Amino acid sequence: MVTEPFIISVAGLCAGNPVLVPIHALEGMGFNRIPAAFAELLSERLKLEVETRVIQANVVNHTGATGWERMARPAMFEGEFDAGRNFVLVDDFVGQGGTLANLRGFILQHGGNVVGAVTLTGRGDSAKLSLTTETLEKLRHKHGQDIEIWWAKTFGYDFSCLTESEGRYLLRVEDVDTIRARVSEARPQSYG
Repeated sequence: MVTEPFIISVAGLCAGNPVLVPIHALEGMGFNRIPAAFAELLSERLKLEVETRVIQANVVNHTGATGWERMARPAMFEGEFDAGRNFVLVDDFVGQGGTLANLRGFILQHGGNVVGAVTLTGRGDSAKLSLTTETLEKLRHKHGQDIEIWWAKTFGYDFSCLTESEGRYLLRVEDVDTIRARVSEARPQSYG
């Protein structure tokens, strides 16, 4: 899957020698080693460092999960890294983009700068991670302020921190009661 044209395109993203940060995730069936192996391959080919101290702090079981399950069980990260550096996030698959967005948030919150992300595969409609202003406005108009307040209390961030795919997912829902019910069904009581 990693062809020479692919390596060349990733090299363009990696100008300035950023550090690669793979998603280190424990899933229901064990440790997902693919992102780390992908980062190691990129490191070897592009002569970049790999940051291994940042890990996913919770088990989210996103492999094979529904969109509701992915949103209801967001990945959380912990670990140390050298602040002030540039980073490229590395994962095997992007579905809704929440895991990459959460890792980006963790790195930004702790003084790093994220210059990009690379995955082996993903959904075509998830290639753009950042929520557009248009989608955010439509979401707020359709569902109103109360659900965004509930969302912020439940997850610790408002709709502006959603990915484009997550925002479009919520736009397809008819009403706020369905959003609350689907999130509650997909989110274990012990989650947090």
